[in-house]
Amino acid sequence: MKPVEQSWSQVTEVNPVIEINTGKIMGFNRNGNGVFLGIPYGDRCDGEYRFKAPRPATRWDGIRDCTRFGPIAMQEQNSLDTLPDAVRQVLLEYGKHFTGGTPYDKREEYCDENCLVLNVVTPGIDERKRPVMVYIHGGGYMSGSGAVTAAICDRLADEEDIIIVTVNHRLNLFGGLYLGELDEEYAESGIAGQLDLVMALQWIRSNIEKFSGDPSNVTLIGESGGGIKIGHLMSMPAAKGLYSKAIIVSGSIQIGAKTKEQGTAETLKVLKQLGIAKKNWRKLLEVPAETLIGTIRGMRLVQEESTPFYPTPDGVHIPFNPDRVYQTFDCSAEVALLVGASEEELAMEVRDPMMTWEEVRIELLKQSFAEVQRIKGLSEDNVDAVIRTFRDACEDRKQPWKILVQIISMCHFLGGGAYKNAMAKAEQKVAPVWHYMTTYDSPMPGMGALACAWHTADLPLIFRAVYHKEAERLSKSMAHALASFARTGSPATEKLDWPAFTVEDKKTMLFDEESGWKEDPYQAIHKILAEINT
Repeated sequence: MKPVEQSWSQVTEVNPVIEINTGKIMGFNRNGNGVFLGIPYGDRCDGEYRFKAPRPATRWDGIRDCTRFGPIAMQEQNSLDTLPDAVRQVLLEYGKHFTGGTPYDKREEYCDENCLVLNVVTPGIDERKRPVMVYIHGGGYMSGSGAVTAAICDRLADEEDIIIVTVNHRLNLFGGLYLGELDEEYAESGIAGQLDLVMALQWIRSNIEKFSGDPSNVTLIGESGGGIKIGHLMSMPAAKGLYSKAIIVSGSIQIGAKTKEQGTAETLKVLKQLGIAKKNWRKLLEVPAETLIGTIRGMRLVQEESTPFYPTPDGVHIPFNPDRVYQTFDCSAEVALLVGASEEELAMEVRDPMMTWEEVRIELLKQSFAEVQRIKGLSEDNVDAVIRTFRDACEDRKQPWKILVQIISMCHFLGGGAYKNAMAKAEQKVAPVWHYMTTYDSPMPGMGALACAWHTADLPLIFRAVYHKEAERLSKSMAHALASFARTGSPATEKLDWPAFTVEDKKTMLFDEESGWKEDPYQAIHKILAEINT
């Protein structure tokens, strides 16, 4: 294998043209990579097809221009121009972090119900068969798109000789409003967005060779909501065989735990807000898409045990999980898994970075963060032991505010779910699993000198978009390890020893300025959290 420093991007045509199963498409050359944007994988899903399972894209004549982004899913969008200057500056700083400073204009994105498109970035169009990484975007099931990642991944493609595909799919009401209790014809409406992803993977299997990709070596990767979507795909028999490996970053949840009653309650809430009687629910098919989006305004993306409009299991595509446990599935038993999270996922809960240890104790008992994560079983009798356990785990190197955030995060599925997911996969004893935690402190936009391992801070590093130069070394190490996993099925590299995680040996990679694995580094934390939640 050639060294990482080797430049693999070798596309020479200014506007390469490829013929896929629905017609010819024209892309463009960006830094030696062939970039194809807005490729349809599905047909229209508006009008009479709203809330229904997707249909494959139809053929077109001539050469389709795929040099600009296609539509993103309908979602709430706010203009930076309408925000106070202080807020706007913070958001702009977040934008620079996520793009690595690469110029990117969000105004290039536009919403449309007919959003079943994907983007492909390939370092070569030749006879080679390259590994494929399919990025499924985050934003819960409410917002987001594959656009930014498709715009910033050139270094990853170039250094690792790997193809990156990013996917748009239906979100929020359009992808997850459960109507099955109102009409059996819409039994799949609560998983429409997941069915979109299955269709995208089917498209990749049929077409990726035209981009010099290997359809037998496809790895899913997603952070936050993207990780949750991958978890659901791993429960779906319809997705079996469409991918061989999965990387779940900060998005491990109990798959199938949502009930039909919960899904119906969401639907009734939407109907009430629109002034539509339950018996007249079909009026939803006629309501303008922009009006429907107005009904979700202000909904919290991060909630205690869920995210709005995440899949309502139907017992066919996605099994039920009445016990709300972390589980594995026969249809993905042979899929190798790499799963992890960050230590301070819920850094947004920082209220006072100058807080004392006594104030940490008060905040924990008051549970002012309960809308995001209630800590069941916490009391005057055990709160001091919980704080002490977390302080000991980091050898008392963290400030009080950071310990508070870590406690909340490790109780939440975003932070603590990764370990439970890894354990479930290890207990299945079929395919291997690797587990990690990101402990690297990234600067927090708008928070002065504060830095921690906050939610999604590691995402651009994985795709080699580095805004803060001091993170370059970590970025290269993380990206190379995950690309190695996509290429060979193991994240171990010539410079990073990374053994698999097993029930007996819970070896966990810690990504930091100096990365390396430790044996069950959070054992005491997992133990005390299990005790107070019993």
